[in-house]
Amino acid sequence: MTTKLKPLILSTAKLLITISAGILISVFVPLLAHGEKFGFPGVGDRIAVLVDQLPHDMTEEQVRFAAQHYVGSQKLPLSLTRRLRKYNRDFVVLHYHLGIWQQQPAHQFIIDGDRWGNDWEDVNKHESWFWHNEKGERVRSSQDGKYLMNIMEPIFQEYWKSSILKQLQAGAYQAVFLDSSSIDSLQWEASRADPRLAGTAAKDRAFPELDGRTWSKAYEFFMKDLTRSLESHGFATIPNINGQMTAWDNTDYFTTSSGAFMENAFMTHSSPDWKLAARRTVELITREKIVLFQPYFKRDGDIEARIYYLACYLVLKREYSYISYFVRSPLSWYPEFNVQLGRPLQRITQLEDIQAEDGLYRRRFMKGEVWVNPTGALKKVRLDSSYWKVTPEGGGPVNRADTDPGKLRYERVSEVVLPPWSGTIIIKNTN
Repeated sequence: MTTKLKPLILSTAKLLITISAGILISVFVPLLAHGEKFGFPGVGDRIAVLVDQLPHDMTEEQVRFAAQHYVGSQKLPLSLTRRLRKYNRDFVVLHYHLGIWQQQPAHQFIIDGDRWGNDWEDVNKHESWFWHNEKGERVRSSQDGKYLMNIMEPIFQEYWKSSILKQLQAGAYQAVFLDSSSIDSLQWEASRADPRLAGTAAKDRAFPELDGRTWSKAYEFFMKDLTRSLESHGFATIPNINGQMTAWDNTDYFTTSSGAFMENAFMTHSSPDWKLAARRTVELITREKIVLFQPYFKRDGDIEARIYYLACYLVLKREYSYISYFVRSPLSWYPEFNVQLGRPLQRITQLEDIQAEDGLYRRRFMKGEVWVNPTGALKKVRLDSSYWKVTPEGGGPVNRADTDPGKLRYERVSEVVLPPWSGTIIIKNTN
């Protein structure tokens, strides 16, 4: 997500418009009843897709398709958000902002709802807001040049809260997507400019600049304070915490924010890493956090990867869990998103709740089952009755006509065959 610096938008609350003296006033109220959390709809029995930045030049047919198929999107100007909400008034949109870094001057995001810009001119005036190495130099990311900030600087904390709140209100957003928030990334993004952050220093080394805290503990303080402030106004915080496969990073990402964006989710061929990430995901979903999964693959035609990622999502998802994957364009649709499994029959409280024999994971639904094999060995399981295996055909970018690309194929099976690092979806009937 850090390479596409365009704005995001998520729904956190119902937007109420009050007319007073001819002025439109936006008021956000967090709705926790009726299947909503900060405006995010409950998943229920469906596969819920919250897609990345949609194209700004969509036809009206494509806008209608997006509004009716996706839960929401991110990095959208207010003008496009209004077009989408004409067809779906509950369409979720996220505002884009960095979490613990400052955007470099060349990178812009949406400000004041519909205008592309940057707050660099204001931030650059305050040297104490920036993180410095032992030479007194500002620390920039070796990946994209953004600036690491001193998140324990009190005036900076207040600026972050007030400036983000202003943007959320101006753009009719429901949440802020806080990109590049994982602490483990400091070892490879910041350690070249500041060797003190190499290895596991973000967890182990206390810094006087952070009031004697480690970066991990400083993040917890900072994010909890930011979340408390924005939630009090009806907005959710969604930091990008990556795939959660770094064992040494024991930062509390689970209670300090409204939810999490898990980029590169499930993208590993290490069983211990998969289990670690799955356990951490369970910790998020059991707290009813908003969780967005975004894995990647290289070809639309990689059916095996698509079904594997979707199966991982399905065995773990809860009421506020969403998924997105695409290759050529975020305005893509894959037929497997239409699979009707009904509600899950198992409410997960720990990873063991879905653990099956021989390293497999299985979750039962009203209309079928989902299996995941996060190991390097082929597995076979005899089923207690006959099922239909679901296999998608086609899928990808939505063309300029309002059509669903791809279709589903069904094959009757009496056993589940799972190659290494694969998943499968089976249903009881095709009606």
